[in-house]
Amino acid sequence: MAFKSIFVYPNYPKRLERLFDLAYNLWSLWDYGALGLFERIDAQLFRNVGGNPVEFLYALPRDRRTELAEDPGFLAELDKVYSKYRRETLPVESPSIAYFSMEFGLHVLPIYAGGLGMLAGDIMKGSSDMGLPMIGVGLYYRYGYFKQRITLDGNQEETYTEADIPYLPMREQKDVNDRALYIDLPIDGSTIRLKVWNVRIGRLTLLLLDANLPENTPQYRDVTDYLYVADREKRILQEIILGRGGFIALRAAGITPKVYHLNEGHSAFLIIERLGRLIQTDGRSLEEATAIIRNTTVFTTHTPVQAGNESFPVEMVRRYLKDTVEGIGISFDDFLSWGFHADTETFWLPAFALRFCRYVNGVSAIHAGVSRSMWKGIYPAQKLADVPIRPITNGVHCSWFSPELMDLFFDQLGECPMNPGVRKEFEKTITRLPDTELWDIHMKCKRRMVSYLRQRFIEYWTAKGRSASFMEKAKDLLNTNFLTVAFARRFASYKRPTLIFNDPERFVRILKNPHRPVQVIFAGKAHPADTGGKEMIKAVMDFAREYDVEDRLLFVEGYDRKIAENLVQGVDVWLNNPIKPNEASGTSGMKAGINGVLNLSVLDGWWPECYNERNGWAISAGDYYDHQDARDRAEASQIYDLLEGEISDLYYRRSENDVPNEWIEMMKESIRTVTTGFGENRMLGEYRTNFYLPALEASDELCVGGSPKLDRMVSMVKMMQEHWDLIRFDAVETEIDSRERISTGDTLSAYCIASIDGIDPQD
Repeated sequence: MAFKSIFVYPNYPKRLERLFDLAYNLWSLWDYGALGLFERIDAQLFRNVGGNPVEFLYALPRDRRTELAEDPGFLAELDKVYSKYRRETLPVESPSIAYFSMEFGLHVLPIYAGGLGMLAGDIMKGSSDMGLPMIGVGLYYRYGYFKQRITLDGNQEETYTEADIPYLPMREQKDVNDRALYIDLPIDGSTIRLKVWNVRIGRLTLLLLDANLPENTPQYRDVTDYLYVADREKRILQEIILGRGGFIALRAAGITPKVYHLNEGHSAFLIIERLGRLIQTDGRSLEEATAIIRNTTVFTTHTPVQAGNESFPVEMVRRYLKDTVEGIGISFDDFLSWGFHADTETFWLPAFALRFCRYVNGVSAIHAGVSRSMWKGIYPAQKLADVPIRPITNGVHCSWFSPELMDLFFDQLGECPMNPGVRKEFEKTITRLPDTELWDIHMKCKRRMVSYLRQRFIEYWTAKGRSASFMEKAKDLLNTNFLTVAFARRFASYKRPTLIFNDPERFVRILKNPHRPVQVIFAGKAHPADTGGKEMIKAVMDFAREYDVEDRLLFVEGYDRKIAENLVQGVDVWLNNPIKPNEASGTSGMKAGINGVLNLSVLDGWWPECYNERNGWAISAGDYYDHQDARDRAEASQIYDLLEGEISDLYYRRSENDVPNEWIEMMKESIRTVTTGFGENRMLGEYRTNFYLPALEASDELCVGGSPKLDRMVSMVKMMQEHWDLIRFDAVETEIDSRERISTGDTLSAYCIASIDGIDPQD
């Protein structure tokens, strides 16, 4: 007997059908009015389904549906939220910017691992808010990234759970004939069939490609099941699907972007498909196609260590791409050379992307400098300072504000405080805000965080079979009156999560100080293959047990967006101590900063661009040492000095009404500086002005038939290649030697004779 699973959809009263429009657009998960609407229906059920509005509506009992359909108060609130939804989610027509990313951090969708995905999710949400004509392209991972489980002895275990597609806020993408969209991707002598899903993000759409189809062979069916799969064969297939398949999916959906933004090197194989389209379909020469792609492609690099960038052995690239590349009419050896960097055995996707992108950025000023040094070999004729990688420092979306702060700002400003038009009024609002009101908001967030984490720990210890007496203690874990520090990020050696254990006895004294106690919350995952990262998680658990500080030093398993939201809104201090300059940006500190959580951080990534001595603290003692062990000791000692000195002094120095006024002044300065300088609007404004608009203009100028600008560009490159090695400069003279004194602001003349081998001097 054959069995088949079917999904039965519930019937909803007509008055409530609009709830499904809200549920299938992720706008509802960053608009607090929409979230409040779902919580009003059944707050406990909404929490039980992890805040997933689609699953929530399917699980809602029929009696409650009937009751809501007859409740005039609820229907009035639904009308209000739905009217706002319609105003703020009018779809973008003909998206002209395609944003490709390996992961997207989007609330209940399990397709992200960490900061890269969270940034991509924030970019999509921010672009929706700003009305940027963007469409996202990614992969749908049925099992997502791993779920973290920590054993009682501190070992990380990884588990994977298949998501139930009918319960996710995504639907089938339609083709131009309004049928479910499938595409075929030829590869390695066969074909991968891909289904395309559609996710609505406010005004925008995200397309997700899925290979888990019965038509595919077992070799290909599970390729997109797991994010960042360790199998290198599957990884290169994922990235071919993302880049080449993503381009094909856009065309099949009737979408023809003018500009392509590659978020990291994972999607660089998109360039192959663009070359094929321009050369084979549009009849362009390789030189013309290259010029068009270079001038219409944006590339953001995130990784400050070369080994962390995506690369594959040449033979693996040859196996999967040789036929495709040669089918375009391109020499495969030439193609390989576009991905070479330090040797000829490895194909680097960032190197490939850099050679085909005019618009390239790092994600902070320091990181851009590190990236220029890392990829200098691709630009041998350029001085280091002229390597064309500019900084566009990351920003965070306003949805990371606590609901209380967002309500306050909307009451005062009528819109998001990150919008440039309200900056002056926002700064006045922060300055005038009574200390007691801000402290009340912070303490409400802190109590909510403590309540949430206590429940997480109770569930954790119940699953581990801890004793009833231990479970009773769990109900009192974390004290809302104690100075609370968080270290929450990926556990990796360069992030130094255990630096604070450098002097165990001193650290324990700080934690157990009877007059000014401190509690520290750790959270974060180690990559499944990172043994060192897993050992550091175990070290946290072992330290807490060995020194009897399990009530002051806690590790929260299963770090995810919900835990992150509670921490960045509820702790007092955000600790970040990577080995400089290995922190590319560090958006978690921004999320904490906009909520008045004070950063205690190494001056790396974004923090040097924000720190002003009044909005947090800098860990800088290690800058005076070259040896890493000495740097570790110096920076750990500085952290201890600050925690038991200035930080504790300010936090525990209270007014008569138990308010730490000096601490609150720093909170206000943190909210002001981080919100105005590191919001999504500022970052996207820089992308729009510096990259998107010039690239869109270049697309209009270069892609028309018989473009004179394209002809000039191609001929100029050809001419320079022919003459460059014969150019020389002779008889250089300056005024320097003839001047007795040179001062700032003086004008000096320099002269030289150049032999330019027949090139027009103007060129």
